[in-house]
Amino acid sequence: MRNIYLIISSITLALLLSACGGGGTSEGGDTLKITIPACGEIYELLYDGDAVIKNEDNTSVKTVFNTDGTKKICVLSGSASILR
Repeated sequence: MRNIYLIISSITLALLLSACGGGGTSEGGDTLKITIPACGEIYELLYDGDAVIKNEDNTSVKTVFNTDGTKKICVLSGSASILR
């Protein structure tokens, strides 16, 4: 049963990191690209509407969900960014 959860989680993370954006911005706003720091350093906060993109193949990220509803992210391996 644990293997099923691990497979589903891996597929979900892979789809999240490989998702393509639609390009462009909404209502003339600027898109901000933020580099996600390596784990062990500072985490980057995630907000509604943020898109996580991988900059390298085999990128792995760690997401932390706090009890107050905030989400933080860091890179375990590879390189990733947030489009905000």
